[in-house]
Amino acid sequence: MKTIRLVLISLGLAGTLVGADAEPITAVPTPTNVVVQTTVSELASGYAAAVSQMSLKSLVIYFQGDGKIVSVRGIRSTKALGGVLLVTFSSGDMLAINAERIVLITDGTRSPQG
Repeated sequence: MKTIRLVLISLGLAGTLVGADAEPITAVPTPTNVVVQTTVSELASGYAAAVSQMSLKSLVIYFQGDGKIVSVRGIRSTKALGGVLLVTFSSGDMLAINAERIVLITDGTRSPQG
């Protein structure tokens, strides 16, 4: 009885292998997007949400540049893209700021020095 089962299994596999040689199967890859939230991307999202609640007329973003703190004014909108805050100015120009380099966002009279 055991011999008959092995023979039947062998015949089944042989038929499958023969069929595979006769008709190749091609796999079509499907694109997969994976979004992983990181601390920096959450920080950028939080900044964008905060800016949407502030007065754009007096909005100032201070960020750490090359050895000094730089201020950005004339902002029309902001959007978080991963760990970057994309700033669109009234003129239509755009600036991408690494969220980790932002020191202060204010629509008041505060500055990073005091």
